[in-house]
Amino acid sequence: MSLRKIIDWSITEASGDLTGTIASPFYQFFDSNGSWTWACDVDIGKDQPLRNVPVANNNRDIIYAQVGMPVALKRQVGNNYAIVGLSKTTVGDTHIIYMRFGDAFGQVTGTARYANVYRPLTYGELANYYGGYGNVPYGSIGRFDANGDLVELIRSY
Repeated sequence: MSLRKIIDWSITEASGDLTGTIASPFYQFFDSNGSWTWACDVDIGKDQPLRNVPVANNNRDIIYAQVGMPVALKRQVGNNYAIVGLSKTTVGDTHIIYMRFGDAFGQVTGTARYANVYRPLTYGELANYYGGYGNVPYGSIGRFDANGDLVELIRSY
């Protein structure tokens, strides 16, 4: 086997692995095979989280993980992903420091922080968003930016 084939194979294998953040509590989902499986929504750093991501069959203990925990995903048949375990790293929290360099020294010109935080809405947030208290049920999950502002309602139960 040539070095080129080995490199191509390793790139193909690595492209099937992702890390993400749990964006909803786990729930039972009726999959395309006609059976019930545990699933949740997973944020992989794109605009919208992946919906109905199943848990791999040999990892039933993962369903006790909380919203916001980093998980490892593996590409399955049909270009779908499945949760295969917990991860030590995740996507999402980025802190950028903008610098301008002069002749003798550098100067910080600004900072920016980008993050997605998933958590249940508090009682105060339930009262302030979406038309007042009582319109959004308890246990609803929201996506918040780095400043703590609500971006969107992910799940309402």
